[in-house]
Order: sequence, then C-alpha cells, then structure tokens
Amino acid sequence: MKKISNFIKKYKLCFLLFGLLLVFIIIFWKIIYPNIRNNQLNDITWLDNHISLVQDESIGSNVFVVSKDDDIDIFTENYQKVIREKIEEKLTSNDYTFDNPLIILNPYGTNNNAINLYFRAEEDCQLSYIVQTDDTPDYTQTLKSQSGPNYEFQIIGLVNDKKNTLEISLIKEKQTLEQRRLTINLPASTSNIETTLKTTDGTSTSKLTDGLYTVLGHDKNFNSNIYLYDNNGVMRSELALKSYRTDRIVFAANSMIYSYKNNGFIKVNSQGQITDFYTLKGYTMHHDFIYDEKNNSLVILVNKNGEDTIEDFVISLDLKTKEVTELLDLKDYLRDYYNTAVEPANGNTYGGDELDWIHLNSLQVIDGQDILLSSRELSMIIRINDIYTDPVLDYILADESVIADSIYQDYAYSKIGDFVSHAGQHTVTCSRDDNLTDSQYYVTIYNNNYAGARTRPNFDWSNYQGAGTYDEGSASMYYKYLVDEHTKTYTLVKSFELPYSSIVSSIQDIGSNHVTSSGKAHVFGEYDHDGQLIKSYNYTSKKYAYRVFKYDFKDIWFA
Repeated sequence: MKKISNFIKKYKLCFLLFGLLLVFIIIFWKIIYPNIRNNQLNDITWLDNHISLVQDESIGSNVFVVSKDDDIDIFTENYQKVIREKIEEKLTSNDYTFDNPLIILNPYGTNNNAINLYFRAEEDCQLSYIVQTDDTPDYTQTLKSQSGPNYEFQIIGLVNDKKNTLEISLIKEKQTLEQRRLTINLPASTSNIETTLKTTDGTSTSKLTDGLYTVLGHDKNFNSNIYLYDNNGVMRSELALKSYRTDRIVFAANSMIYSYKNNGFIKVNSQGQITDFYTLKGYTMHHDFIYDEKNNSLVILVNKNGEDTIEDFVISLDLKTKEVTELLDLKDYLRDYYNTAVEPANGNTYGGDELDWIHLNSLQVIDGQDILLSSRELSMIIRINDIYTDPVLDYILADESVIADSIYQDYAYSKIGDFVSHAGQHTVTCSRDDNLTDSQYYVTIYNNNYAGARTRPNFDWSNYQGAGTYDEGSASMYYKYLVDEHTKTYTLVKSFELPYSSIVSSIQDIGSNHVTSSGKAHVFGEYDHDGQLIKSYNYTSKKYAYRVFKYDFKDIWFA
C-alpha cells in the first residue's frame, strides 16, 4: 500500500504539471500568439521583411509575383505602402524600357488576373494591346494616356488557366512606335468561377454597348469578388474583396470606389493600388449605395448596429473628410407601416429576430438634395426631399391597395393607365430628357413582379394579377414611369418582359440599350430600345448573383 501511495503522489505532481503545461499552451495559442501575430502584421518594418517580389517563370519570362504569408492582409494601408516601396526600389535600381519592362502579377492584391507593366520612354505615348488564347475570342483595348517618361499600366483581359499571348503596342498620335509580345500563363481562379459563360443570341440585330458586365454578389453575400465579363461572355478581370460583396462601383477622381467589407470602402486607382480606406463605425451596409457628385459623398443603405430593426436607415459618407452622417431613419416617415408590421415566426430573411419591416433595396440621389428609395417589403417607391438639411416625405408610388385606409393617402401619386403595379421592385433610377417639362422625369425599375411581404402575411395581393411567388413566376418586367410632380401622377411609358426573379435583380439603361440581371434565373442580358433581346449570358450558381451592371472603365484603364 505504501508503494501505491508513493506512486500516486509521484505521478499526481506529473499530472498537475502536465495540466498546467496544457493550460499554458492553450493560453499561448488562443491569446498570446494571436496578439504577437497581430502586432507583427501591423508592424511596417516586419512587413517590409516578409513581403518580396520574386520571379515566377511558370507565369512568364521575367514576370514577378508577390511573395508573402497567407495571413498578410492586402486591405491595409501598411501593405499598400510596403508593396509600393518594393516597386519603387526595383524601378530606381533598374533601367526598365518598353523592350524590357518590369512585369508584376497583381502587385496590390486587388485584381487577381491583371499584370502591371512599368517602363521608361521619352515619348508621350499610349499603350494598346491584344490578348489571344487558343479558344477564346481576342480581346483588344487601348489604355488611357499617361505622361512620360515613367509609365505604369495595369493590363486586364488575361484569361485564367490559359496561355495568354499579349501583343502590346506603344502608340503616339495614332502611330505605332514599337511592338512586342509577351506570354503570360495565368493560373486558375481560386474562386471557382466560370471563365466563359454560355451565351444566347436574341432576335435583335442591334449592337451591344462597349464595356464589361460587372457581376456583383455571385452566389453569396460574403467573400464574393467582382467578376468582369466581356461581350463574348469571357471573364476578363476579378477584383478581390475581403469579406462582403459590393453593390456597385462608383467612379470618381479617376478612381474606383467600392465596398470591400460590410462596413468599409476602398478607393482604388488605375494601377490597382488602394489609395484610401473608409470605415462606417456603428453601421453595416446592405443592398446599395450611390455617389452624390454634388456633395462628393456616398449615400448608403445601412443597418444601425444595436437596433431591433434592419434595412431602414440611410447615412452619408463624405469622401473628403470621411465623416459619417445619419440622414434618415425610415420609421420617422412611415411609422404606421412600422407599427403594423408582424415579426415572422421563423425570424427575418437572414434568420435574425430584427424586424425587417420595409426592406430598402436601392436608392437614387436627385440634384444633390433629394432621394428616391425602393422598398421591397412594401412594394413602394418613396421620395424624401432635403435629406441633408430638413428631410420631409414628398410622395409615394404604390398600388392603391398598399395606401388604402392608411394615413399616407395624401402622399400617394395617382396611377394613370391600366397596368399592374410594381411588386417587390429593385434598382430604382431617375432620369430626364429634353422633351420633358421641369416637373417631369422618368423613374425606371426592375419590377420583380413578386407577391411577397413576410411582415404583412394578411396583405391582399389580388390587385397584382400575374405576380409570382418566391420560387415561381411567369415573368418579371422592365418598367419605366413618367412621373409628373405638377399633376401628382405616374404613367407607365415603357415595359417589357424579363426572366422571372422574385428577389435579386437589376436594370441599367446605357444609351438606348438596357442591361438587366435576373438573379434567381441565373441570367443577365442586354436588350435593345424596343425591349428585344440582343444577347443573354447564363452562369452556374448555387443561389444567384445579386446584380449585374455594365461599365466602360474609361478614365480608369481605357481611353
């Protein structure tokens, strides 16, 4: 018994020491090491020693790539500063010419399948190029002018998982000074996104507009990059995001501005460098933001953190001062609809218990002072004036069944004509032309034609003949209203059918063409002035893409 007792005493101490060691290891890996690592990742000297530019012959001859640890975040001011300094070191220590340029694959981390080209030339020149692969159509672009002698270009259009032949030409006054060819072997996209989409030609013989279809929110809200497709359905660029989709790209000051996380924006220049960061403290984004050029601000749909409602606040972000201002709480303007909303038994659309009583999904700023808002839950378009100074509810466009017996009847504009009202609409947009009076303008929407309102389970949808359910419907619609503030009326002046999408969707007028996206149908397309399909593009998705807009990227990359 004495031997057993001694054995227990001896090993009891061992077990105690082992337990203390285990606790220390857990504390080290859970608390101490993350703090040490976080300090390293935020230390510019440490980053300078752990980020480098190295040649990768598998990509191409004399092509450099960034070598860094996987957890070094490109979405920081320090990373952007360090990598810029690395580039400058190479440019000052070597004489790079057009015949022997510095070539770096995606140095700033923002454009996964782009290369940056650096060289010196005494002439003031432009660069044009052609991208060729064995099985995709050629892609040709002319880049915007720069002043010499130091040139820095970002070249997009290279195809993932392909051998790309890049023919570049140095041009002055439309005359070719020099030409050369490069071979770039791009790896496959880590996003597992289709390189080439299935396309279908429509009955229209009209031409497609120039530009790149910009697919936003593909398959998920979070960690969903921006994918750019050309008119042949070939992906030509993938803009990286951190932890949230973006809802559009804003072009200002020769830069692109878009969200990269759910409470932050970045400003990106034509070389892909992030030149500014913006943070929304106390708010998280949803659905949409827009550029107010007159006030150099973003106006943003947000959730206010800590509230028991969602998708009912509007804020502004001053792009110069970075100041965030709360502009609107929609409960102040449509409180009766808020008071009569019912919380669904299984929570809101996202599984939470916040009340999604209005579900704002798009906005348009008018003349730098007023705003149009689209409410999916109420199938309502709302105008509020003087949003920066003394906001006041101006009018509502909605079916009479939404307004009937409410305290908002005096705000409702009258519908002129026999047509089915919009239901669950998206992407409200305001425009004018020279044929209208001062009191008139157009409002276009993607009319989802969706009879759904989870917080109003007893609403009578009988006025919405032909409207669909979440999973099924005959067609969504392009709608264009003529709004007259003098007569307080709105008239449907243009409409055509689109593939049915109960929720996510978008429309965009470009010249006389219309770019549309029907997310639930996994298709986007371009239509002519008469609503006839020119071409459509089908993509594979577990869920959907949120929106598709088309941008020409002039004054960013192209001339």
